[in-house]
Amino acid sequence: MQLLIYTPKLNSRKQYIFDFLFSQVLGINHQVLDDASTFSNYQGPKISYAPEALADEIHFKSYGLLDELGLKHQDLVSIDYHDVQVFFPVQSSVMPFDVFAASFYLLSRYEEYTNKGRDQHRRFPAKYSISKANSFLHKPVIDIWAYDILNIIHNYYPDLAFQKRQFKFIPTLDIDRPYYFKTEKFTRRILKQFKSLLKGKFTDPFDVYKQVAQWDKYYQTQTQYFILMGNKHQFDVAPDNHNPKFRKLLSKLALGYELGIHPSYESHIHQEEVLKEKQALEDIIQHPIKKSRQHYLKFNLPETFENLLEAGITEDYSMAYADDIGFRAGTCTPFYWYNLKTERSTSLKVFPTVVMDQTLRSYLGLKPQEATEVLNKLIQEVKNVNGTFISLWHNESLSNFGVWKAWKPVYMKLLENASNTNK
Repeated sequence: MQLLIYTPKLNSRKQYIFDFLFSQVLGINHQVLDDASTFSNYQGPKISYAPEALADEIHFKSYGLLDELGLKHQDLVSIDYHDVQVFFPVQSSVMPFDVFAASFYLLSRYEEYTNKGRDQHRRFPAKYSISKANSFLHKPVIDIWAYDILNIIHNYYPDLAFQKRQFKFIPTLDIDRPYYFKTEKFTRRILKQFKSLLKGKFTDPFDVYKQVAQWDKYYQTQTQYFILMGNKHQFDVAPDNHNPKFRKLLSKLALGYELGIHPSYESHIHQEEVLKEKQALEDIIQHPIKKSRQHYLKFNLPETFENLLEAGITEDYSMAYADDIGFRAGTCTPFYWYNLKTERSTSLKVFPTVVMDQTLRSYLGLKPQEATEVLNKLIQEVKNVNGTFISLWHNESLSNFGVWKAWKPVYMKLLENASNTNK
């Protein structure tokens, strides 16, 4: 049984958001068309998305955003819907707001093109987002809305099939400084090693890779590594690419993991840096690199993602805020990036990250126990919609060393609650 969706003036925006909600989230066999006659004669399950209903079908009234081309300032008026402040309100519709326009607005990151607010690292911060302003940043609202749509349709067509998806957990590690001692300048390394020896410590605290492999085996997870190769900027602290210990580590990790690139601080606007760093990593591990996450979660749209595509990257994991946790694009479902400059869906698949270790400790100022409580709530939000929970940690935050003292149990609890061993 196929769901038929009618909309006048079918275009790339509508096709994109229908495909995401009905195919990628709900797994519903559907067809979108702009032929009113064919739609009216269809006897199976159907909905319309238009300014006005054609007859007595399930009607979602359109606000107008998806009929536009290009960008303009959107005056977002909010209303209450299920205790959440939503935008693009409409009347005479099965839902009190244009759920397709709102989902597209969040998923395409429309506001990041039109809102010029940036932080000290020239990033779009959570504090300027509609998600933060309307207090739904910590909920995967698009996924929640998708199931609301499904429930509405099932009230009329209870036999319409959909694919029930499974909760997934993807732990990721960004490797900025692979070792605490081994890749320091010689004089600094000797001093730090001497102090460490006096305290009876002989192992490098940032060398957590064997332990991560053990966790992956026990918790049935597959950690995704992202490797920083840049070392020219003050915020790029990777060792020299010719450092033998660094190269040995990468070659060893590549035997058990598919490594991704962690493009350096200024790479978000310099494509040549992405290409150079990606090539350096590929030369070491002798394997093509397809995955990426921007250092400092620093990206500009559309330039950064266009550059990644040009560099041959097919998956990006940068979709997260540094200054807050939650769902930057409103979803916990991987999605294909829509380029608002070209008005086209692209082949770059975006994997939205839910939480970063530095956000919990540095930006939000949480203590370990508080962080664990916050993580449990986020995990449950994603489990409620059977989405994908992606965490961002660093090897240094697993060290139980320095500022990360007492934080290792936080990660252990995360693994326990989000892994396949705790469904």
